[in-house]
Amino acid sequence: MSGAAVLPSLIPLFVVLAMRRAEARIHRQLSDARAFTAESAVDLTLNRSMDKRRLKGLIDGGAVRTAANGRHFLDADGWTRYQGRRRQRVLLVVSALVALVGIGLGLLFVLQ
Repeated sequence: MSGAAVLPSLIPLFVVLAMRRAEARIHRQLSDARAFTAESAVDLTLNRSMDKRRLKGLIDGGAVRTAANGRHFLDADGWTRYQGRRRQRVLLVVSALVALVGIGLGLLFVLQ
């Protein structure tokens, strides 16, 4: 398999890694600032477009909350639930891939 054929298949992996790094940066900013309540909420410094998109995803997922003043804080319980849902999605995708590989191998052996 040539390098040109492998590269497109790695693009989703690179996107997922960029998303994870963006979420880690947001989590680190809020944790370092001890922004865990609406009263301790802070303005986030988001220099990358991926950070801005992931902030919206974290807000929609309940991991980050927006205070009345437009600042943000980390919801510890929401973050835990968000991570749990992510693990469930990953497990579902990996299970589906394993099943598809198994079906493919089964068909390969049956058709020989």
